[in-house]
Amino acid sequence: MGSRKYVEGVKWLGLGSMLLVIASVLAMIPILSSQPQGNVLRVVLISEPRFLDPYWGGWNTGFVSAQIFDSLLQYDVNGNIVPGLAKSYEILPEEGAYVFVLREGVKFHDGKPLTPEDVKFSFEVLIPNYDTFGVEYFANTTVEIINSSAVKIKPGKFLPAIQIPLIASLDCAILPKHLLEGKDYYQSDFIYKPIGTGPFMFKEWVKGSHIILVKNPDYWDKGKPLLDQIIIRIITDASSIVAALQAGELDYVFRGLPYEVYPTLIKNPKLDVIPSLNPPYKLVVQFNCQHPILSNKLVRQAIAYAINKTEIVEKVTLGLAKVTYSFLTERYAPTTNAVVYEYNPAKAEELLDKAGYPRRGDGTRFTLELLLRNEPEEMNVGYMIRDYLSKVGIKVETKVVEFGTWLDLQVKGQYDFNVGKYWIVPFWHYQLFTTKYIGKGAFTNTMFYSNPEVDKLFEQWISETNPEKQKELLMKIDNHLSTDLPWIPIYDIVWLNVKGKYVKGPDIPIGRYVFFDKLYNTYIETTQVTPPTQTPTTPTSPTTTPSPTPSPAPDIMSISTIIIVIIVLGMVVLLLLKRRK
Repeated sequence: MGSRKYVEGVKWLGLGSMLLVIASVLAMIPILSSQPQGNVLRVVLISEPRFLDPYWGGWNTGFVSAQIFDSLLQYDVNGNIVPGLAKSYEILPEEGAYVFVLREGVKFHDGKPLTPEDVKFSFEVLIPNYDTFGVEYFANTTVEIINSSAVKIKPGKFLPAIQIPLIASLDCAILPKHLLEGKDYYQSDFIYKPIGTGPFMFKEWVKGSHIILVKNPDYWDKGKPLLDQIIIRIITDASSIVAALQAGELDYVFRGLPYEVYPTLIKNPKLDVIPSLNPPYKLVVQFNCQHPILSNKLVRQAIAYAINKTEIVEKVTLGLAKVTYSFLTERYAPTTNAVVYEYNPAKAEELLDKAGYPRRGDGTRFTLELLLRNEPEEMNVGYMIRDYLSKVGIKVETKVVEFGTWLDLQVKGQYDFNVGKYWIVPFWHYQLFTTKYIGKGAFTNTMFYSNPEVDKLFEQWISETNPEKQKELLMKIDNHLSTDLPWIPIYDIVWLNVKGKYVKGPDIPIGRYVFFDKLYNTYIETTQVTPPTQTPTTPTSPTTTPSPTPSPAPDIMSISTIIIVIIVLGMVVLLLLKRRK
């Protein structure tokens, strides 16, 4: 009797296990399928986040967190600052403060309402202590709760040109006080299972595989988001990302594709390939202005004339990037009198002679070490610069290191010059080019550059509340920097955005603020139309999305085969158990 019950139990256990496996496989269909599954967007990250902290600042963490969290202000699709959790705001220069009126009916993903207490807690406790920029620009902030829907935020230092853009970004995301008060933020589960007010809610994170976000049905911006789900896959190899795109296993890629894949991908009629200048980054040559030779401005200008930027762009980026001479972008400095250093080796030789470095008997003038990080694009640019400078008598020895060492050597001033990529926003430049930030660590003034006039203009800019006057000051700063050349801007970085033609909406390409953009206007179109053949896209601006294209019926043959095999095996197990009875 006991053995019969035992066999019966084993039978049902086997059946239950089989069904559990089948259910698990079915649940993975949207992730593994080679076709779009309903209104689900499959995105990829080439680097997995450490955690999902909106204040961390990493591009990968930021992309995920931007879907989950909101700030008082936000950026629209054109990059303009508009209301977010706050329906209106006012700048009070005489008080050094900002007043925000909150929207009614906003809820966190756990159903709790957003209150002024959450804003106060975020700006007084979290942002000044945990955010990358908040530590510097929101130190000693106090928040006065005016009434049940309004707050007055008074930072320790009133810097509107910097603080308003930050308040519109993920750097000032509003987090729930009721979940974080009294807790050690970085020891809490919150940064792994976040709860915000954003358009998507966190559902699942399988390390090394994927992150799943689902639609927030109670989002305050009614009618959004348009997607039901975002599946964020982790694929750390660029060739595997390209293969997944070609196979239709991904819907959107915004970072991680090298320029070399562009000619291949534009031939795929099912894909839109969009070279985008957003987010604004520049590849630059950076000088140590304390170096005994490079401290001479004439030498830096000579090096600028010796570099053929156009040839670098053609060979390294297949002509996709854009040669640049300005330290800023047109968005911040629409017109400048920046010095244009066209390729002119004879001019370079003239300036080097004038600087007191004639050619020696062996034909060289002096030797410099070029610091490079082990990133293919930057290494290729570095090797071309080495060859250009040899033609004007400058011997260059290259030193290739990993990213952490690259940063550390800059901070210590143990380098001559280097090649790197930098995010181009004014408040970042404030830290890069003002004297007060010399010796303040990575991503500050590791050029040891100092110009009192530039310092003065930056200090005027950070306190200016008028956007047009801010631009005027930035244009003057750009002019000074292009003469002094602590950097040589080489080209504006182009990011290859690739999406299925069925992916629609104005959010793509992302990049209005780093990669921290919401995808709440994005959707999957299912109308079936014969796709047109794609032609190469001019990279200076995002392309217009072409005509709607097919969203074929799900091809799940391989998954169906697996399920059938499991069912057959299960039936065999049951038959064997029956015989034993």
